[in-house]
Amino acid sequence: MGVKRIFVVLCVPLFLASLAAPQSLSEIAKKEKARREVLKGNKSLAVTNADLARVKKKPAVTVSAEAEAAAEVKNETAAEPQSSEALKAEEKPEDSAAEARKRFEEQKTELEAAWAKAKENVELLSQKMRVLVHQFYSFDSMTSKDQIQRAMGEASQTLQAALADEADAKKALDDLLAAGPRLRSSSAEIK
Repeated sequence: MGVKRIFVVLCVPLFLASLAAPQSLSEIAKKEKARREVLKGNKSLAVTNADLARVKKKPAVTVSAEAEAAAEVKNETAAEPQSSEALKAEEKPEDSAAEARKRFEEQKTELEAAWAKAKENVELLSQKMRVLVHQFYSFDSMTSKDQIQRAMGEASQTLQAALADEADAKKALDDLLAAGPRLRSSSAEIK
């Protein structure tokens, strides 16, 4: 009795489904011919395994070493002249308040730009780390786990350096903003 019940449960739904939508071979051929007529003008591209073997997978986000080095040099050079210019502004009693304010605003603009660039670099490197972590844990990655781990290590070191650069740029800006009122008040006292 158990075998009959299993047979009925499995075969009866299949039989009923075949009766519900019968299609003749001629109907199927007509539909296929109509479908091919619609697609006739479209060009198709056949991709072979050889084509896939020639494709080199590239990372989604790349930050070149030259760009990172240029950002570091710019941050270092931008921070040093501002601090020396701030000292010069305090030493020159003949400067007018307008000139001191103008220099302060220029320095502030430069430091804000350097800080924004450092924040952007940190964001790009953070995104690269997120992509590498996703790639490491995905099952469809064509890159070996060892290569991804090496790239994650390098990106982590670069990210730590970029975070330090961002902190330095922020500190230079904060120092300038803290010294700003003293610069303005000292130039106003001279008059």
